Amino acid sequence: MVIFLKCNTNVKNLFYLFKVKQFRRHGYMPIVNSDDFEFHAFVVYCDENRIWVHDDFVKRLENEQGFKLCIYHRDFEVGETVSGNFDKYLKKSWKVVVIISNAFAKSEWCQWEVDIIQERRRRQGRDALLLVMLENITSKNMTSPLRTLLDSTPHLRYTKGIGENLFWTAVIEDLRKAIGQPPVSEL
Repeated sequence: MVIFLKCNTNVKNLFYLFKVKQFRRHGYMPIVNSDDFEFHAFVVYCDENRIWVHDDFVKRLENEQGFKLCIYHRDFEVGETVSGNFDKYLKKSWKVVVIISNAFAKSEWCQWEVDIIQERRRRQGRDALLLVMLENITSKNMTSPLRTLLDSTPHLRYTKGIGENLFWTAVIEDLRKAIGQPPVSEL
């Protein structure tokens, strides 16, 4: 019994290394940081919020903090389909930032993007997403997929003035936070 108690940590470590070796054999490699990706984040937003995204969000995070963000108005390849570009650059991005507003909620294209993002959240966990609420969504604009996304993922609310510094600090910390392992059900 004494030997078992003294070796318990070593047995746990041996079991952990065995599981890691099995996962690697099946092609699974955990994502540990953003260095494996071309972009820190893929930013999803509607065209009505473009000025705020480009003038405030992108400038602050890229120029002041050194993040590299994927913005579809700037980074998508000309001649490629929008859905092809979306898929390609989403795979090149470590995280996804979703800028939510009433205009975003009304847009059918943005709703399609929400469906794609939900799948990524299911595969990589909720830390793979950062939701930013620019304004409260009215009940007439709230859709079921958007409600599900807001209920299942923590979000930050942007307010100009009081609390703005706290908002930017939270955004920066969230973009630097490691992505946890996706949820796994155990039998």
